[in-house]
Amino acid sequence: MTKTSAIQTPARIDRRNAMIAGLATAGACMLQAPVLSMDKSWIPIVDCHQHLWDLSRQKLSWLQGNDTLGRSFVMKDYLAAIEGTGITKAVYMEVDVDKDEKFLEGEIVTDLCKQAGSPTVAAVLGCIPDAPDFANYVNHWKKNPFVRGFRTVLSGDNDQCVMPNFVRGIQTIGEAGFRFDLCTSPKGLANCVKLVKSCPDTRFIVDHCGNVEIKAWRLQNRNDEASRKMILEWKRDMTMLAGKQDTICKISGIVAQVPKGWTAEDIAPAINFCLDTFGPERVVVGSDWPVCLMGATLVEWIKALREIIASRPDSDQRKLLYENAVRHYAIEKLAVN
Repeated sequence: MTKTSAIQTPARIDRRNAMIAGLATAGACMLQAPVLSMDKSWIPIVDCHQHLWDLSRQKLSWLQGNDTLGRSFVMKDYLAAIEGTGITKAVYMEVDVDKDEKFLEGEIVTDLCKQAGSPTVAAVLGCIPDAPDFANYVNHWKKNPFVRGFRTVLSGDNDQCVMPNFVRGIQTIGEAGFRFDLCTSPKGLANCVKLVKSCPDTRFIVDHCGNVEIKAWRLQNRNDEASRKMILEWKRDMTMLAGKQDTICKISGIVAQVPKGWTAEDIAPAINFCLDTFGPERVVVGSDWPVCLMGATLVEWIKALREIIASRPDSDQRKLLYENAVRHYAIEKLAVN
């Protein structure tokens, strides 16, 4: 498609059952979609990256010491956060619960998807691809009507991506008909390219625009050699990932690291590169809420995104915001006037 430049203007069943019951009794009022104050001309959104956690019921060790995220974020909080954004449906994204709670996480979100009025309609679960019993774990979820894929957050250079047991685990995901989300630092993208090549029958989703460092895009860094090198390497690896035709890119996550005083212009170059490189058929949107709160509110993120894509054809905007999600995640089509 024609390139668009940056915008010019601003194992314990009892415990499991107790936790699931706790969510189920949270009250129907928590699951009713909010009244949206958005412009009626806005295209609705399927949020393909929704996080939820209840620290009174789940263990997320990585949250310790995090002043912004170190509390519970449950459905009532999410419904409040999406007011005025146009988000009408959501795909739950795993939250890196402690190792012994992976099954439990899936059971909790499955129950949530079953609730009448819940915007959450599908889920991507956490996993340990190189675990000895990983095939059994994947097969456990094959008959679940809400599970669409799996993710594990990759760190550093992602050397684990090229390890035989890890590769075999990702191949198992593809053989079972699921997708795998790639969530890595920019330095890890090169090994992700190798992983993708080793798993031709597995469909991949690149989370958070490949986690490009937005600070490298700021105007004052454009002439900085280290920033230029970082951007060039990110572009190279994202282009290679886009070469696999069933790999898609999730426009999400980048506002979690924006600097104070950021504007849509700061994130537009990275977003536009992803949209142009993967094309209109292979991009979806995610809120990354509540992690996005590290840099911006959900309303601020969606407002900036709509501003960035405003000059693109309406058909491309619809694909990005909801049509592609409906297709890739096999969810019920939204009613749009």
